[in-house]
Amino acid sequence: MTENNNEEYDDVEITLGDESFNSMLLQLNHGINAENASEYNFMSNKTQEVGENVWAVPAYMSDDYSIFFLYTAIDTGDWVVAFSEAEMGEEQFQLGTPMTTGQGLNALFEKDPDRAKMVMSFVNDMAKAGEGVWRMVDEG
Repeated sequence: MTENNNEEYDDVEITLGDESFNSMLLQLNHGINAENASEYNFMSNKTQEVGENVWAVPAYMSDDYSIFFLYTAIDTGDWVVAFSEAEMGEEQFQLGTPMTTGQGLNALFEKDPDRAKMVMSFVNDMAKAGEGVWRMVDEG
């Protein structure tokens, strides 16, 4: 993925697995709701509402590691694709602290690079379809 903003960046290449990729966030141009949630299903997993303006679907699950897509509204009112690591609770997964799109993809890349590339492709397809744009966010 290449981020090109002529004022601040001149053909900066940011790659999955690079620390700088942690600052990348996919901002959606619309919200997720009951009518369109199925468009964000991943593989055979269904996108489900887990809180007010928060929808989740598993991106990767194994015996020792799970991470979920989070489609959520942030403080600005914008909707983003974030990720959350999860642990199995009593009867359901307990989602952890949300991460930027890049942080989540990098975390998955450390566990399963091939799956991370598949998830990255899914996220990039959203951007290519005009559903969102990649942004670099300040981690401060």
